[in-house]
Amino acid sequence: MEGAALGASFDVLFTSVVEATKKVAGFTPHLNRLQSTLSCIKPIIDDVETLNLILDRPRHETEALTIRLIEAERLVVRCSKVSKWNVFVRLYYSNKLSNLETSLLTFFQINVAALHLCETKRVSVVVGDLQEKVNQMAKMLNKLS
Repeated sequence: MEGAALGASFDVLFTSVVEATKKVAGFTPHLNRLQSTLSCIKPIIDDVETLNLILDRPRHETEALTIRLIEAERLVVRCSKVSKWNVFVRLYYSNKLSNLETSLLTFFQINVAALHLCETKRVSVVVGDLQEKVNQMAKMLNKLS
């Protein structure tokens, strides 16, 4: 159940972006780019969520991304309430949306790469342990033969 928060947060954000894109003309380019970015990220989120459930991984590994997605959804909702005539507020939120997309991309470039490195090392340790155990079993079988 730990990974469910990540997928749910992502789905709420994606739905908010799609709805805001239809309703709010002033942010269309930003929201379209964000929607495109989220569409690229969606399969990764699904895989992470599934694997976290299978491997019973701790929540803290995805908590930072979940929080970021919740904050992003709040920003999109705020943007959808901005009047098209309020130029200064639209500019402010346009910058916020650009920063959000950059933040998500940076998160995946840095944090996910770091998590990938840790997982690769963890898998290497487990494979090394398994190899050692297989070698021990092979020696025991050779002694029995």
